[in-house]
Amino acid sequence: MVTALRRALVSDGELSYRQGAASVLAAGVLFSITAILFRGLEGATDWQFLTVRGGSTALVLLGVVWVRRKTRPVAWGDVTGRTFVAGLLLAGMSMLFILALARTTAALTIFLLAAAPFFGAFFGRVVLGERVPVVTAGAMAVAAAGVATMVGSGIDAGQTSGVLLAAAIPIMLGLYNVLIRSGGAQADPVLPAIVAGAILLVAAGAVSLATAGLALSLRDVLLAFGSGGIALGIGIPLYNVGHRSVPTAQVSLLNLSEIVLTPLWVWIWPGEVPSAGTLLGGAVVLTAVVFLVIASDRASRRAVAEIA
Repeated sequence: MVTALRRALVSDGELSYRQGAASVLAAGVLFSITAILFRGLEGATDWQFLTVRGGSTALVLLGVVWVRRKTRPVAWGDVTGRTFVAGLLLAGMSMLFILALARTTAALTIFLLAAAPFFGAFFGRVVLGERVPVVTAGAMAVAAAGVATMVGSGIDAGQTSGVLLAAAIPIMLGLYNVLIRSGGAQADPVLPAIVAGAILLVAAGAVSLATAGLALSLRDVLLAFGSGGIALGIGIPLYNVGHRSVPTAQVSLLNLSEIVLTPLWVWIWPGEVPSAGTLLGGAVVLTAVVFLVIASDRASRRAVAEIA
């Protein structure tokens, strides 16, 4: 597994289905640690955290580029409009996620992310011309009810700004997934993340300089580095390279590792208990996602059997 991942990231190797699934699952676990790292800050602002997060993401990935310079050099000419948009979406999602965490609960923020597959289906139809099956449309309607429940719960709790920020993330993630899928198997998995880290560093750094400055404690720097250099710097390439070997619907199921673990970490510490409305709405959305994945997998197997 480790050798296959190294070849896929450093040279020109490809992952099998199981290896790709394990890669996406591992990425979700890494992504899940950001909320608890953010909750552990001593005094850094959300923008200061984002500045270090973006810079450390770009730094770690540039290190990956240097390591693989002889076996798979980065073709900087491949930074096309699609790559830049993907990086912009990644930076935007990272920014919105931290800003939402500062204004509402981790559970509400992350459960809203579970709606991303349905926006992916919508953008897949608009951008790639992919048909939206009836079963997907039905699951989307169920998920919409769950999202409405969570949004209403957050607004009732006086967390309107956090809810609105979090609600934009699944829309952007759905579009990002479509861009990654349309890029083909040869798309470099680290380029969008490098672009995202650079954008985040510049944008968040500018806001930090204009407000609180960039003076952080060592503890806060290390926590932000863990979120950027480890969770994103390692997680995004794992996600991108694994995504190429796993059907899109199943990627959504594997992403539940992040969605389930994030509220659990902050529930254990610092004891952030989600509201009943958040849990109910999140359960509805997760049920719709699991139903969609199972239905899509059965339809795919049936199509393969008919061809055979």
